[in-house]
Amino acid sequence: MINPNQQAKDRLTIRVNHQRKQDADAIAKEMGTDLPNLVNIFIAQLVKESGLPFKPTASSAVSELNEALADVKAGRVTKFNNADELFSHLQKLDDSVND
Repeated sequence: MINPNQQAKDRLTIRVNHQRKQDADAIAKEMGTDLPNLVNIFIAQLVKESGLPFKPTASSAVSELNEALADVKAGRVTKFNNADELFSHLQKLDDSVND
């Protein structure tokens, strides 16, 4: 007996450059998933947004942002009273890197 709550599923077959697929497989693995799941996520968002969906990424920018957010939540921040203090601090950091 077919479960009435179970939706019918269609198969989607696409052709893609071999190297691009291998690269995408590796990125999906880094993100903890696989290509079929990502394609399903893409299609669901495409329908929800009625256009191109969000762009998830495994780039270092995402991990750096997560690290920065963790620092803020943990109180590991430097506070400034005005823009001059901020720029002075940035200049000192730049000077110490270039020494």
